[in-house]
Amino acid sequence: MADILAERRASTMLDIESILKEGESDMVEFKIAPPRANEMADRICGFANSTSGGYLIIGVQDKSWEVVGVKNVSDTIDQILYATRLCHPQVHLNPSLPQTVLINDSQLVVAHIPPNDGTLYQSGGVCWIRKGTHTTPMVVSEIQRYLYHRGVLDWETQPVRRATLSNLNRDLIELYLKQRPSRSRGVFRPSTMEEILVNLECLMATSDETGKEALRPTNAGLLLFADNPQEFLLQSEVVCALFRDNSGLKRFSDRRVFQGPISDLIDQVGNWFDRNIAVPARVQGFNRIDEPEYPLEVLREATVNALVHRDYSLKGENVRIFFYSDRIEFRNPGLLMPGLNIEDLREGRAGSKLRNPVITGILRNLPGSYMDRMGSGIPFMLEEMRRLGRRPPEFREQGEFIVTFYRETSAQTEEIRTSLKQKETAAEGDSIVRGLQRQRQELALKYIHKNGYITNGQYRELVAVSDRTAYRDLEALVAQGTLRTTGQKRSRRYMV
Repeated sequence: MADILAERRASTMLDIESILKEGESDMVEFKIAPPRANEMADRICGFANSTSGGYLIIGVQDKSWEVVGVKNVSDTIDQILYATRLCHPQVHLNPSLPQTVLINDSQLVVAHIPPNDGTLYQSGGVCWIRKGTHTTPMVVSEIQRYLYHRGVLDWETQPVRRATLSNLNRDLIELYLKQRPSRSRGVFRPSTMEEILVNLECLMATSDETGKEALRPTNAGLLLFADNPQEFLLQSEVVCALFRDNSGLKRFSDRRVFQGPISDLIDQVGNWFDRNIAVPARVQGFNRIDEPEYPLEVLREATVNALVHRDYSLKGENVRIFFYSDRIEFRNPGLLMPGLNIEDLREGRAGSKLRNPVITGILRNLPGSYMDRMGSGIPFMLEEMRRLGRRPPEFREQGEFIVTFYRETSAQTEEIRTSLKQKETAAEGDSIVRGLQRQRQELALKYIHKNGYITNGQYRELVAVSDRTAYRDLEALVAQGTLRTTGQKRSRRYMV
């Protein structure tokens, strides 16, 4: 259910009938009639604080899921919009106006609250969150975790009270200082190593109970420069397990728990893959070509991404790498940052949003080339797998962020290579089709600006397309928020 809604979260033409069959969920709430404005604001606020957003559907009995319809559509829309203004800050719907949907001659009003963008919303002085089919107040620990996850609170620069400067490895710090670009040295102009670490936000001056001030490592400082960060941050260890089956039900045949600074963790995981990945060979002409079951450079990039971009504020949760007989799974604590989504990752078009900018920046300059592809790790993985004729990695969120690489036989690899060539050819044709659609839609927008609205019939006459194509073109503009609609079926009008 969540996957269906996530794929259609930007669309106003929902498959309401299938949603009604599924009933209420963490992304859907039914109301037989608009509740009091304050109560409706709480519901909207709860969806707005969710990573998935949600749909408030008015005109459905919430217990029996019976469709009863809305008597006064315009009043209902006004009440929903008023409730959005009671949220602080105001919640903006997508599309900006609630939509009307006709089901069995009954009109429903549907408001789509988009996924959270990093803002913490409140209503009536309370921060609300959607849990299952209920909207509940957030407790202090939930608010803190929420702010860490969305990058509002900075976990990596928080001082670690029990740690001291002696917990940092001076040799590792000096290696970093030698590797730093000369322009960075010129910016800080520090006189001591301590000053450099303070400027890098790896050390922070704190006061104890007596008021005495001391320099203490930050979370980032420990993760990057301590011999054993896990002494203070147990969640930073990495667990790797090798299974001989596809499910992990059988006992693992190799299991390692790696500790140390992030740079050491990356190297240890890489060595573990070297030991456990088979490297079969094929003969091409008079040459022997070794082809590992999995591209090691891609797995290294996935390891770097997991350790650099994970949510370290989640205590007791570490990076786990499970090596099954048919796949490798990277399980990273935390979900995607606001503004990123799975579909954009699959297409390789997601921008780089850093949860841990201090760690990222320093790791880039540590000896070992850990961040060669800063900001382009996932596009590299996708392109490299495509170049090798391998199946692209699979991304999903399931309480955590999971990246999966699948093992393939030689025959499967060749089949994928052939399929990729066919897709590239088809993509060229699709590009032409999309270009023609954009040209038709531009004519429609000019027509609307001149006449105030356009109908399906007027659009067909304007651009000479079928009823089905006209519907698809116009609804695409509605889905992206360019147009809104009034009326139903043949009387449906499209307006800016």
